[in-house]
Amino acid sequence: MEDIRFNGKLDYKIEDIGFVSLSRNENVVFEYKTGKDLFSFIFVESGEMEFYFTETKATLKVDAGTVLFVPKHMPYKTRYLKKHTMIKIIIFDIVAETLPLYFTVPVTKNSTDSTAVFASISNQNMQSSVFLASKIYALIHLMENDTLKLPKKYIKILPALNEIKQMYFENKKLRYYADLCNMSESNFRRLFKDYTGKSPIEYRNLIRISEVKKMLDSGEFTTSEAAYLTGFNNMSFFYELYKKYIGE
Repeated sequence: MEDIRFNGKLDYKIEDIGFVSLSRNENVVFEYKTGKDLFSFIFVESGEMEFYFTETKATLKVDAGTVLFVPKHMPYKTRYLKKHTMIKIIIFDIVAETLPLYFTVPVTKNSTDSTAVFASISNQNMQSSVFLASKIYALIHLMENDTLKLPKKYIKILPALNEIKQMYFENKKLRYYADLCNMSESNFRRLFKDYTGKSPIEYRNLIRISEVKKMLDSGEFTTSEAAYLTGFNNMSFFYELYKKYIGE
């Protein structure tokens, strides 16, 4: 019989746990000029929000089904973009000698796993610190999994990789993605291409073309509709890329 064992040790612990569930109307704005004193996992259950991080001058739009991790002491302004936007927030502190890098940058996560974590929180269990702690560790595990896929030298570009994968249809400039990673454009471009083999814009275009292919295969969209919905405004350029990557 195979004997498999693991003896692990966490380099941090979770404390000062809280939970908030609320609903706001469109265009309500809050600003945290010095950030919050605790870390946050913010889950948008319905509606849409915009987060502007003043230090990096980066903007993140968070729609329904997405979780945003916000580091403590990070200044930001948030605005509710739709009526009756409903969110759930888990707040907590982390005690550690040295924080892993993924605890120091905003990260978004849109997956069935992260949605399930918040779906499991109810009025009955939201007052249990032990229960909420288990959910925090589950969300951290999902963040950590994304980070562990990257060699250590590339962890800096994780915010941009997440943003491009989830918001591929937005026509953001290179400067925007570099700001998300708190890097200069030249260093960001070099590190991104070193990891992916493509420039950030090429990488985004490849994701767009892949999404277009899925939409066309479904039979529910015309070519022009699929191109427009994935962010292409120039059909000649779209056809050129489609032929290059799909070959049809």
